[in-house]
Amino acid sequence: MSTDTTTRRWGVRSIASLLIFLLAAVLTPIALVGHWGHRTVIDSERYLETVGPLIEQPDVQEALAASITDAVVERIDTETQVEGLLSSLFPDSSFTGPLASPIAAGINGLIGELVVRFVASDQFQQAWIALNRAAQRGLIALLEGGQEGPIQVKGDEIVLDISSALAAIQTHLVENGISAAAGLTLPEGDRQIVLGTVQGLGQIRFIYSLTSPILQWFPLLVAAMFALSIALARRRARTVVAAGIVLVGAAGLIGLGLSAGEAGFVDELAGTPFGPAANEFWTTLLTYLVLGNQALLTLGIITILAGWLGGRTSLARYVRGHLVRGLDQLGDRLPDGIQGFRETVTGPAAYIRWAIYLLGGLLVVQNDIASPSTVLWCTALTAGLITALQVLVNQEPPATLTEVAQPTRTEAPQPLGQGPAGPGPA
Repeated sequence: MSTDTTTRRWGVRSIASLLIFLLAAVLTPIALVGHWGHRTVIDSERYLETVGPLIEQPDVQEALAASITDAVVERIDTETQVEGLLSSLFPDSSFTGPLASPIAAGINGLIGELVVRFVASDQFQQAWIALNRAAQRGLIALLEGGQEGPIQVKGDEIVLDISSALAAIQTHLVENGISAAAGLTLPEGDRQIVLGTVQGLGQIRFIYSLTSPILQWFPLLVAAMFALSIALARRRARTVVAAGIVLVGAAGLIGLGLSAGEAGFVDELAGTPFGPAANEFWTTLLTYLVLGNQALLTLGIITILAGWLGGRTSLARYVRGHLVRGLDQLGDRLPDGIQGFRETVTGPAAYIRWAIYLLGGLLVVQNDIASPSTVLWCTALTAGLITALQVLVNQEPPATLTEVAQPTRTEAPQPLGQGPAGPGPA
């Protein structure tokens, strides 16, 4: 290969395209996780929409009720209190001891039933929402370097203090005749849920301080970088395929991170009263991130297919030739009154095509809840608009199938429905 050919192939535009592409590839997983964090944690309404339904989960209710019941029964020590009451009523009686145990068991069962019913009630759900509203503010304070509200750093652990919710249960027990619960003070371990360790908290705070102003727009910025890289590239179809591979790889990387994170979170709560509900906590909190990651994977696969269709392989050119020919034949059957409009659209068709691609990408990136269905309907809309444009655009007669399947060495590949100077599909 000559020096002139190498210089032409690696000109300023090609180098700029490569550098922008690499930066976008590195930022892709950060953009998705950061956007999820902004929408789920920083946005108080979305946060409450995410964690609020947790208390409706049977596993969470059962774990919380069992933990509270065990702690209350242990602190009240009902058997000792019943035995003391019987001894005061029947002094010097030998049957007070044997009677104390079944009576205490009945009282403990009543306490458990009261706690279970109250945890499942609308009244406790309101207390749960109030607790999480305060927790969300405390989490933001923690990310900003402070420490306030129910989320605290205790030693090497980040814990959620649920004292306010326990106070509501304590009041409910007193109102239902368990007067011994009035002066009950639960130990600290029974009032806290371990959310994680402080390992890496400093790095998280640093990243948050740098990215919080742009977290909402991060995915749009990365999408714009990919679009610019494709526009500058000499082999646009190949760059589109590479972008799709990056998206699939980023989705796989995030998926591995989610699996490892879930295992660590479950291990943190293992052996605690909330261990049985650990999976529910994790799944509910990360619902939107999992959906977004699935959307990223779907988008990556679609992008790879789109890049392949616009590529130079014989099969891609063969399929593209058939599509163009079929759409042109469909356009020829349109009423004569549309011919004038077709002539108007044909000139700026390349720019209209880019505008449609950008519109489809914007709809995917800026959708409130990213999911595979979101990607699919945005893709369907984009494909429909491109198809309509292709039908309207006046085309030169397509090459024969033999010419499409066997291009000469000098001819450049023609993307779907455009002339030599226009951009390929992306």
